[in-house]
Amino acid sequence: MRAPAAVVACAALAVALRTGGAAAQAPIEPQESWPAPEIGVRFGYDNSQKEEVLGALLRIPVLRNGHVELMPGGDVTFLRGLEEYQLNIEAVYLQAGRDGGFYGGGGIGWRNTLPPSDLEGDKQTFTTYSIVAGLKLTGVGPLSFLFEFRRIFASDLGVDPQLLALGVAIRLW
Repeated sequence: MRAPAAVVACAALAVALRTGGAAAQAPIEPQESWPAPEIGVRFGYDNSQKEEVLGALLRIPVLRNGHVELMPGGDVTFLRGLEEYQLNIEAVYLQAGRDGGFYGGGGIGWRNTLPPSDLEGDKQTFTTYSIVAGLKLTGVGPLSFLFEFRRIFASDLGVDPQLLALGVAIRLW
């Protein structure tokens, strides 16, 4: 009786070792690569100041699935006889991740313009806050197309720019 038990034990050990070795040799699923950053331009219209705006942007994925991005960017508003500069860094959540879709978020910025109390003086830089909502369309090679609304809260200036813009961005790799 001892011989059959020893055979069964050896057979079970052999099966366990064989299964463990086969599992160790199984192909590893490749991990999804990190989404590439994008660089682009946007142009639009500031509905509050009734003037055109030209800007540049960078989109940096924070998560591997692409649902969160940092968006540093800058804009120039072409007022009559004056150019205002706005720099922002915003964090946005993309509804469809690396496939684009609707996005929204907010951030902090700095606006270089004339202070409302001294329109004849030197330009100054004011801290601003922003919210942004948009649509990112992907799938045309390395290009993404953007349609966005950005509201800049600049209470020190007495004006809150409202930018409606179209943009195009290209993946860096």
